[in-house]
Amino acid sequence: MPERDIAVRNEAAPWSDFDADGYSKVNYETIFPEDAEIIRFASKFLVDAFACRPVARRAVDVGAGPNLYPALLMLPWAEQITLTEYAQSNIAWLRDNLSDVAGEWPWQPFWDSMADLPDYRNVTDPRSRLAASHDVLTCSIFDLPKQAWGLGSMFFVADGLSSDVAEFESAVLSFIDALTPGAPFMMAFMEGSTGYDVSGVWFPAVQVTRQSLDALLAELPVTDTAVLRTDNSVRALRPGYSAMLLVIGYVSND
Repeated sequence: MPERDIAVRNEAAPWSDFDADGYSKVNYETIFPEDAEIIRFASKFLVDAFACRPVARRAVDVGAGPNLYPALLMLPWAEQITLTEYAQSNIAWLRDNLSDVAGEWPWQPFWDSMADLPDYRNVTDPRSRLAASHDVLTCSIFDLPKQAWGLGSMFFVADGLSSDVAEFESAVLSFIDALTPGAPFMMAFMEGSTGYDVSGVWFPAVQVTRQSLDALLAELPVTDTAVLRTDNSVRALRPGYSAMLLVIGYVSND
């Protein structure tokens, strides 16, 4: 395990050893209460955001990793969804798990938690629709194209790619800059994370606080933001963090 007082930059993290299957099994085999909170908050935000606007032609989930529920949240609101990734194990996981095949679908419970909401209920076969409407883009978060997508999500990415605060802030700005003016967005972070273990391999994290997040949002070209801090008293995902933080809002039109 690296020394905690030395910042570990993204390029030094052991991404070639990231166990995507192991991460998905630990984090998403069941719906944790915190994720259920996030899904309720985010889905309501999107229902309201698209009440008076057409669906986005293109949406993006940045650094998707082995997690499909952000893409499912955006499914009724976009014609096409790009999932970006850089780690090869995550890319392989996405290609395997985004195919439309027969059999039990592990993500059905996640979909069921939002399926009764307006417009979500109109998607009768989310597995097939996501399979038909997605693409996987191999791309570093720091190399995202500018103003390319009209809706975006980034869940547990910028804060979990290094322990360098400047790199974290640069990743968040790169995500915002990849969205068109006025685009709705969602960003999720682990509050106070001290890093995380994936199948015995340690990965770095930035210790985001509500105060540091508010300060960062004040510097970004965003508007109408709101922050959900999850209730971590029921069942924590793992040791080493205090809560999850979900930011919703819009890219500024200026």
